[in-house]
Amino acid sequence: MNPFFEISEQEELPDDVFALKNLGIQQAWITVGRRSSDFWGTPGTPSKTTYRNTTDEDYDQQFVRKLHKWKPIYHIDLVLEHHYSYYLARHDQGHGDFLKHMRYVILPILKKKPNAEVCTQLFEKWLDSKEPGHSNILKPYTVNNNTINVGNVNAPTQFQQNSDHSTQTQHNHLQKDDIKQVFELLQKDIQQVNEQIRKDFAMEMDYAITQLERGKDIKPQLFNIGSLIKDVGMGTFTNLLAAPVFELVKPYLGLH
Repeated sequence: MNPFFEISEQEELPDDVFALKNLGIQQAWITVGRRSSDFWGTPGTPSKTTYRNTTDEDYDQQFVRKLHKWKPIYHIDLVLEHHYSYYLARHDQGHGDFLKHMRYVILPILKKKPNAEVCTQLFEKWLDSKEPGHSNILKPYTVNNNTINVGNVNAPTQFQQNSDHSTQTQHNHLQKDDIKQVFELLQKDIQQVNEQIRKDFAMEMDYAITQLERGKDIKPQLFNIGSLIKDVGMGTFTNLLAAPVFELVKPYLGLH
């Protein structure tokens, strides 16, 4: 069964219960048959139902329906907190995994539901409260009509321009080489931590590199890596902290 949710042993539950109902081993898939009609004088045929095995995705869908139908809607945070706490109680390092499942699996399903705008906004607000700064990472900030690309810089660089009643736009872009250098330093620093933490870092870094090569946005992975760094403790990352590139990448990791 899907590990991200508390799943009851019962197959029927009231709507106001946080836990998900048990869907059993199999789900009805296709029912074939024809109902008789006295009006048209057509005979019926016995119906036959084909079953399939219950999957984790079935519980994802059930969770989305629970959020969508929750009353009052502005209390869906109680449902989210319940399953979040349930998962963390069983997975000490599960914070990042749970939030990724919510953001990249549950949220897209919810967005496809009709009339789910309010529910979606409340869900995203809860996610952002668990990942402070997530929505701000890698966003351009306004200073004055200048576009500044920062790459291969070996020290923090600041540009400031005093001009009354003017607007500036400053964009700082990390280069691929900067990211790869950071990941190489991280690989050195995590050699002494436990295997599960090394796997967590490796998963985020591998996916970030894949996304980077595809020209995709990697800010979620960078923020997750920053969260892992904070969980382990900054003192562990001596190679990264000593490198000039750290000052450049630090805001992208959510480290201040």
